Amino acid sequence: MKTIMKALKKQLNDAGYICDSAFAASVKAALVTKPVAGAILEGPIGTGKTWLPEILSQILKKQFFTYQCFPGTREEDLLIRMLPSEDTISGVSIHEGTLVQAIRATHESGSEVILLLDEWDKTRHSADAFLLDFLQTGRVSYAGTTLTADLSRLTVFLTANGERELSEPLTRRLPKIEFSPIPPSYVYRALSRTHAGHPFIHNAMILYERCLMADLPKPATIQELRQLLDAITALGGASDWDSLVYQFITKDDDAHLLLSRVEDMEIGWSVRSRVRLNTEAYDVQQIKDYSADADMIDLRMPRLAEARGFDYTITVSPDEPDLSNASGVIELNERVYSEASRIAGEPGESPDRLGDFAGVEGGRLLVMKNSLHFSDLDLVEPFWGENGEICILEPAASWEDVKALQEWAPFRIVKFSKQEILGKAEGIDLRWTPDKGAEIIINLCRRDVFSICFGRSWGERGESRWIGENGLIYQRYMDRAHETA
Repeated sequence: MKTIMKALKKQLNDAGYICDSAFAASVKAALVTKPVAGAILEGPIGTGKTWLPEILSQILKKQFFTYQCFPGTREEDLLIRMLPSEDTISGVSIHEGTLVQAIRATHESGSEVILLLDEWDKTRHSADAFLLDFLQTGRVSYAGTTLTADLSRLTVFLTANGERELSEPLTRRLPKIEFSPIPPSYVYRALSRTHAGHPFIHNAMILYERCLMADLPKPATIQELRQLLDAITALGGASDWDSLVYQFITKDDDAHLLLSRVEDMEIGWSVRSRVRLNTEAYDVQQIKDYSADADMIDLRMPRLAEARGFDYTITVSPDEPDLSNASGVIELNERVYSEASRIAGEPGESPDRLGDFAGVEGGRLLVMKNSLHFSDLDLVEPFWGENGEICILEPAASWEDVKALQEWAPFRIVKFSKQEILGKAEGIDLRWTPDKGAEIIINLCRRDVFSICFGRSWGERGESRWIGENGLIYQRYMDRAHETA
């Protein structure tokens, strides 16, 4: 089952639906529910709800039927379609509706079906009871006859944007997958697939984060950002940022005004997550006693901070590669391997050993070998947005440098002594010791937090002991430091 879940995550990501292991696990769980598979997909407009069933139908090779609900949609609208016709006295002809077509398809040889009822919360309330009965029995009455679907071959998805509350019996029948605005790191990965190297891709990312910070009624979608980049490419020097953002992103004066109000705010938006349950409160040992598959899903990447001893209460599993001396670990895919081979230069004796730079471990991880410093960040540039972590060393860092992070960056010191200082930010773990200086573990999906914490200098004008005189970040931000000092 663990292998199947990982395969589904890879299939979704390869198809362009960027997601993490936890999301793939939720989707996999929805696909195996009984008596009918499926889920209620709930969340804001533009967060990928409608696209998910369509992508699943492609990668799982299932027939796809969709019905777009409208305000006041009735049960009958799912069963019949009335189309203009010159061959009837009434001027209309009656055809089978989407639900009837999907039911019939479940009885076709070798056919499995995904049915999407898009924006179900626009239907009238009585439609909930009708759909609930169908999900329980598979039966509908149509043109004086009763049709029964083969529920074992049917998957039903409903999307909802909060137009109205669905009835409790209906929400109890299907699991719910909740969608939030897409994390910026995922948007960057998606844009990199189609617009890698575009000179304005990072501008588009800043725009996306500011759209989230402005709490627009509809966040910018990946498709809209791609259209914006295409328009810039086509217009070249004739591009006007304000006009293009209005045309492709905000699209009305009120949204444009909201966006303008956050232009002076620091970038640093993060996904608001719900309160997480305490796993230990559910007695995991009892689950293992009666379920052979209780530990089938491992939803996390191996943590460099743990492997390097940042948290002594955690031990590295012997089944995982030894990361105690690794400078980076990234989930393997074709792009990651290609970039690593470019950095490695000459080929070695084995394809899993990329020179002195990295090696492939367990067929699923790229493990970097040599120590990385701030001046080596150009090597890391191709891997931002990937699922993984890197460790950056700064031997010259003092404890005062670490303490300074606490004053203005989103950074918390959790252990403070002359022998060791430990600190955290979202996606960053830091350890300082007098002998080694600073070791900084960075989640490659949180470039935004890294830029806030380490993307500028402090102290006297043009001075930064933290990064060092030849540090890449220091060089990049030197002019800005002089202008604002």
